[in-house]
Amino acid sequence: MKYVSGPYFEPDFDPVLDRFGTPGVVIDNETREDCTLVKVDSVNRDGVLLEMVQMLTDLDLVISKTYISSDGGWLMDVFHVTDQIGRKLTDPSLPDFIQQALVPFHRPGNGPSPRFTTCLGNVVGPGGPDVSDCASLEFTVHDRPGLLSSITQVLVDQGCHVASGQAWTHSGRAAGVLYVTTTAADAAALHPSRWARIERLVNAVVDARENVSGERRWVCMSAPVQGRVHTERRLHQLMHDDRDYEHGPAPTPVDEEHFAMGDRAATTALSALRALVAETRVTIDNWEEKGYAIVKMTSRDRPKLLFDTVCALTDMQYVVFHATAGSQGPLAIQEYYIRHKDGRTVDSNSERQKVSRCLVAAVERRASNVRL
Repeated sequence: MKYVSGPYFEPDFDPVLDRFGTPGVVIDNETREDCTLVKVDSVNRDGVLLEMVQMLTDLDLVISKTYISSDGGWLMDVFHVTDQIGRKLTDPSLPDFIQQALVPFHRPGNGPSPRFTTCLGNVVGPGGPDVSDCASLEFTVHDRPGLLSSITQVLVDQGCHVASGQAWTHSGRAAGVLYVTTTAADAAALHPSRWARIERLVNAVVDARENVSGERRWVCMSAPVQGRVHTERRLHQLMHDDRDYEHGPAPTPVDEEHFAMGDRAATTALSALRALVAETRVTIDNWEEKGYAIVKMTSRDRPKLLFDTVCALTDMQYVVFHATAGSQGPLAIQEYYIRHKDGRTVDSNSERQKVSRCLVAAVERRASNVRL
């Protein structure tokens, strides 16, 4: 990918742009016959790429290809999307929804948040479904049969109702986020003193398995709050903090021919055959001249893959300056030009190994998950 120079913005003007700059959103149904192009140009700020990918994912859209450029103070991103059954986007309210959702002063606590009904009938807004009125139970623990059933039974015994939640497993570890409510007649049941009690009871259930030397676990019950972290991003964070990425062999380097050949139709059949047995592969190199680390990934293509990858890079404190993502048949190909927030690239071999392992784990975690 060639270096793309972004426009220069005087630093003194950045706070004004952050306050008054409204993202430009174009829904283009003319350029491509097979998909809609969602084009976003906006003042660049920390975390905005993940917010865009997260939003498009929550809208039940399929992202088939992506081009990202955000050098300088401005970003210009293009997403090739369809709905879940392959149709273009035709809802006239969608551009306005995306604009409002990306403007900082439309966030929770700063006025009403925009809402949108997806093609699958789900009502979503920034950050996904609203769970601000729910308490939250989070846990990471060694996985075992019946674990989730035991935890939810504790909540039921304490007069709680699990409104929604998800649990993931990977490398023998389990992580979960459960959103908990009570009936109106029992509203006092979740007084702060009860949260600590429920946390102790869940800890006891988690500890009731056979003793394992060095067993680690973490359980936290928290009060309802506004603006919770997106549930699936929180699951990534929990499993990363639990170090699920440390297990297994080091990732295999990518096959460079996929990046050299691009989308040539002649390679599609070969790529499809390889993807049948494809493992997630990662190669990280440094482009010293431009000060980037170049991350190349290949894996089996699937929904929400872009979200999982961008989520992992963001939570490891890496900033994506340029990127392309697409597929050759069932094989997904991603390439990212990144720097750490402190300006470093991925300098040491140990750091490259850690970043590679974390990306592979982020791709693989979603393979086994439970939604409540």
